[in-house]
Amino acid sequence: MKRFADRYTFTYDLAPEALWRAVSDTDAINRDAGLPPVRYALEPAAGGGAVTVARARTGPFTLVWEEPPFTWEAPHRVAVERRFRGGPFVRFASDVRVVPDGAGARIEHAVELDARNGVGALLAPAVLARGRAGAERAYALAAQRARETPALAPTRWNVPEVAPASGTRIARFVETFGALHPHTEHEPAIAARLASLVEHGDDGVVAKMRPYVLADTWQLPRERVLAAMLAATRGGLLDLSWTLLCPSCRGPKNAVGSLAAVGGEVHCDQCGINYGPDFDRNVEVTFDARPSGRTATPAVYCVLGPQTARQTLAQTTVPSGGTFTLAVALRPGAYVVQVLPDRQARFTVEEDAGPGTLDVRIDDERARVSSSVVQAGTVQVRIVNASARDAVVRITEAEFSDQIATAADVTALQAFRDLFSSEVLAEEIELAIRSLTIVFTDVVGSTAMYAKTGDARAYRLVRDHFDALHARIALHRGAIVKTIGDAVMAVFVDPRDALDAALGFADAALPLALRIGMHRGPCIAMRANDRLDYFGTTVNVASRVAHAAGTDEILLTAAVADDPRVAEMLPPGERGSVTLRGVSEPVDVIRLRAGGLQTGKPGW
Repeated sequence: MKRFADRYTFTYDLAPEALWRAVSDTDAINRDAGLPPVRYALEPAAGGGAVTVARARTGPFTLVWEEPPFTWEAPHRVAVERRFRGGPFVRFASDVRVVPDGAGARIEHAVELDARNGVGALLAPAVLARGRAGAERAYALAAQRARETPALAPTRWNVPEVAPASGTRIARFVETFGALHPHTEHEPAIAARLASLVEHGDDGVVAKMRPYVLADTWQLPRERVLAAMLAATRGGLLDLSWTLLCPSCRGPKNAVGSLAAVGGEVHCDQCGINYGPDFDRNVEVTFDARPSGRTATPAVYCVLGPQTARQTLAQTTVPSGGTFTLAVALRPGAYVVQVLPDRQARFTVEEDAGPGTLDVRIDDERARVSSSVVQAGTVQVRIVNASARDAVVRITEAEFSDQIATAADVTALQAFRDLFSSEVLAEEIELAIRSLTIVFTDVVGSTAMYAKTGDARAYRLVRDHFDALHARIALHRGAIVKTIGDAVMAVFVDPRDALDAALGFADAALPLALRIGMHRGPCIAMRANDRLDYFGTTVNVASRVAHAAGTDEILLTAAVADDPRVAEMLPPGERGSVTLRGVSEPVDVIRLRAGGLQTGKPGW
């Protein structure tokens, strides 16, 4: 075996963090460098787990190699090794570092290529020369993308700017948004952006469009971009997919085209675990542009690089009995040291608090950290693997990204309920939701109203109030689940949105008077009467609380009122408690006037 090596440097007028984001997109780098598309498969590994095997054809050769997990340390290093199973080469290694250079940054790239035989030794110099030329081209394009892409936090996804779309394409999107009236304030801008992305966007981005990522990049309201994409799907311009994300590696698995197909356990070969859907955590809704003529399966050049796991700031493999130190830039927040698939230790990063180092010890049962609080900045993470197996170790944000549009988000949006009323879960599938705000309204004195005004006029008043509440709930990112007689059940992901909406219910419902109740907590999503419905204690308490409210009064449980997003909206006031039928303990509540933020009944 003979080793060949090369090292090259390129300098750019970009901040290191911006250059890192572009360079760490290894799929785009490999594509732009002229490398061939790759097909990946997972094979069982000796001793358990799985090994990633890749295949690619270049010239007369079909190359097959094992690709261990990448090593990366944001925002300055990404490295990979390929171990070939045959052919002219034994091993290829790449180590890319982004280094500050005055007002800009430079890329330092070192490669090694081990020849298996004489043919490999003969080809190696040409392969390295071609690799150098390809790297120069790929990094220049990466720098260009970095200049064109809005700057976001290191763990956020974003998309680069694209050329304006044709007027015809924009008009098609505008036409599909008619179903969103009357809430169309942002739709012209959204139509132009979506049309441009579909017409000129990168294949990989268009094949998996994340609505919240697009909204954040375009600085437009998330719920409006999501609603517009739902309308475009209904209008035949986009397709919608429901994808299960692995709770360990957070990789996508088992994408399906309908809500009815969501359910049951799936297996993550990479992590070796089974898991099921969690409606507000790991069921993601994405879109593609197949109906508009764009491919949904673009060529793949790399699937294991940092671009697939933006919330993971660092990753490496530590051999059994070995040690490794990661240098990773961490901002304030909650993180975990994750040892795939199921060992982890949580820690917090704070400004000017704790040490600048973190010692991690891994054994066969768990992972332990030396401190629960670490100082923000570049943290030295020193890992000791005392377990019997090699360990893939990640430093990752503790929670799933809020840029993921979850199934709970989408199904609690009025646009989804209006446009996809036939989308329901399969029979007997029950999916857990960790937290949802449930709102019930009821018309006060409806029996007397029907007797006094007559059925026809009373029914029109009730229908008009349904329409008014529908509009207000939609405006505040909620959805009506169902109407029961003259009562309404609505859901909101954000309790602040629920209160914002409810504060205008009394005026919207005039001349009718309402009682309004809300509660927040876990519930179950399931199919009932051919609609997506919610059940559980949270729903029952919300319904009972509404019945305990006074005329034109909002009754909030403490679970809603004590949420920080709601608490900052509430004036100082006394609380009370109510006894609810079927609930064993009194429930703490606060009363508000439905027309504004005023405390309720005297004496509280």
